[in-house]
Amino acid sequence: MDAGLLGRLLLYAAVATSLWGLAASELGRRREDPRLVLTGRRALYTTCAIFGVAAVVLVGAIMRHDFAIEYVAQVSSKTLRFPFTVSALWAGMAGSLLFWSLLTSIYASTAVAVQAPRRPELVATATAVLSFILGFLAVVLAFGANPFAAASPVPPDGQGLNPLLQSGFMNIHPVMLYAGLTGFAVPFAFAVSALVSGKLDSSWFTSTRRWTMLAWTFLTVGIILGAAWAYMELGWGGYWAWDPVENASLLPWLTGTAFLHSVMIQERRGMLKTWNVALVLSTYSLAVLGTFLTRSGLLASVHTFSNSPVGKFFLPFLAVLVVASFVLLAMRLDKLRSDRHLDSALSRESMFLFNNLLFAAIAFTVLWGTLYPVFVEAVKGTQIAVGPPFFDAVVVPLGLALLALMGIGPLVAWRRASAASIRKNFALPFAAGALVILTLYASGVRSAGAAFAIGLGAFVTVTIATEFVKGARAHARTELLPFPRALGRTLTRSRRRYGGYIVHFGVVLIFLGLAGASFVKTWSGGMSPGQDFTIGAYRVHYVGVRLGSKPGELMSDAVMDISRGGHQIAVMNPSINFYTAQQQNQPTVALRSTPAEDLYLALNDLDPKTGDIVLRAWVNPLVMWIWIGGVVMALGMILILTGRPPGSPAAPTRGEPEEVPAADEGPEKVAVPA
Repeated sequence: MDAGLLGRLLLYAAVATSLWGLAASELGRRREDPRLVLTGRRALYTTCAIFGVAAVVLVGAIMRHDFAIEYVAQVSSKTLRFPFTVSALWAGMAGSLLFWSLLTSIYASTAVAVQAPRRPELVATATAVLSFILGFLAVVLAFGANPFAAASPVPPDGQGLNPLLQSGFMNIHPVMLYAGLTGFAVPFAFAVSALVSGKLDSSWFTSTRRWTMLAWTFLTVGIILGAAWAYMELGWGGYWAWDPVENASLLPWLTGTAFLHSVMIQERRGMLKTWNVALVLSTYSLAVLGTFLTRSGLLASVHTFSNSPVGKFFLPFLAVLVVASFVLLAMRLDKLRSDRHLDSALSRESMFLFNNLLFAAIAFTVLWGTLYPVFVEAVKGTQIAVGPPFFDAVVVPLGLALLALMGIGPLVAWRRASAASIRKNFALPFAAGALVILTLYASGVRSAGAAFAIGLGAFVTVTIATEFVKGARAHARTELLPFPRALGRTLTRSRRRYGGYIVHFGVVLIFLGLAGASFVKTWSGGMSPGQDFTIGAYRVHYVGVRLGSKPGELMSDAVMDISRGGHQIAVMNPSINFYTAQQQNQPTVALRSTPAEDLYLALNDLDPKTGDIVLRAWVNPLVMWIWIGGVVMALGMILILTGRPPGSPAAPTRGEPEEVPAADEGPEKVAVPA
């Protein structure tokens, strides 16, 4: 059968099975008929299989260069290299929506299959909600952005990928980003199910907490990889520009992070129930909003797809999600009220609450700054831009406050902290932070923001190290273990707690890298062979042009000798490549990276005949620590995810207590299981 026809039939089938899953699950819940509920689940699994087969069919068509399919002709060509041929699946709008649908269906099917025997009272409605989401996506694919639409006439060759997308990051960044954004559908569905059923105890979030953590981990990695892509491929010397689509991916990350923190208060004290449900609903709604903004043509960005008809599908879908879910929340407010209150403003609960308020403030700022130009254009017909100065002025101070809370939180007891415990616990971390700030000032650093960020990083690092040392000493004392083994026992016995500390340390490293932006040095200008310039401690000598070619590309490299202190340390080759299929030039930066700083060279223009170039250069301090911090955060989340599932039987440890500690029990009171 023709691949295009088969693909279209599969999408129509996905519409039918997802709608049947919705109807059967909801009808089975209302009639309390387990056979109908089971039928709904099977329909959900079938929808997942259909999306999987459709994705395989499309990838096969791309690999065979079946240009009779319009999408294949748009995103691939006969000269496109193999890795990018595979990533062409998600390189265009229609293919990316199919990939998005496949990931959502995998999450949905797996979560429902796992939770069906554990939480049958929640699964029926959750299946209906997930089927509704998949049904919407199937309708968009079948009738709005069909990746199997026929090309007419059939071209002899395809257009190929945009040269900017022909990067190794294309094979991993969108996958991680989509795996994060789509994963939030699971906690959203179970939260709605809890609201519908009225079963608003801890079961709904313990059922989906791991799915939230998994989605958050993927999204975190995706955002950091996106920053690395922008840094290494776009040639502008930076990694985050507050681009509207960057912001769209950041918004659900902010609310998802807030939920992962505030849910601890609900677990420990039974508080913030309404807030936690609202955060889960908001997180998936913001993920859908980002998808709408990316594909509607409302925002101008290097990341957006071209204007298309899918925006008219997503806007009403988003409205239904937001209105219906929050109306349900309003109807259940009485059942979500907490009969407990904060005992003291100086308690760990308060620190988590302040943490959430800061995340909410940052999310509101980013959302407002992203959408305000859209509102102005819609009302007044004029185009404006909200740029980095606005976001930096608001978000940077709030971000530093969040960094401070990461160090303060572990030092403050649950319920109420005494002045004595505060003095004892804060002494060493505060001294470390103050010492770092004074040392930076004495060494000539006059950027208050950078010095404060690095000082806070030292404060948080010492707090985290102290927590690890206390836990390891307790294990060593109780179980008579050497310190290294005791430290390992601490990690394995309380993975969630100490994995969280590792994640926080990764954040500290990222802030260290961000602080380096205060010390950037730049140079730009025209050069001829034989000329040189100085930037920072580097001497850059332009040798000449080196020409080359490979299938589909003509390469023009500038050969730059780099010396420092009178000694040659590297040869760097910024280049401009001409892609024959697209008839388009694409610069490629040259980067020399060390833990201390990066030397970053980008060509703006090159004349292969005369050898004259226009070059821009940056010395970017500490950038490597951003990428190292991302790796550390991912390792911390892996440690958390490999721990025991919530609610599984296990003996409680005082390293991560099951019960709330007594008032004024500070973090120095650590013990281990017998």
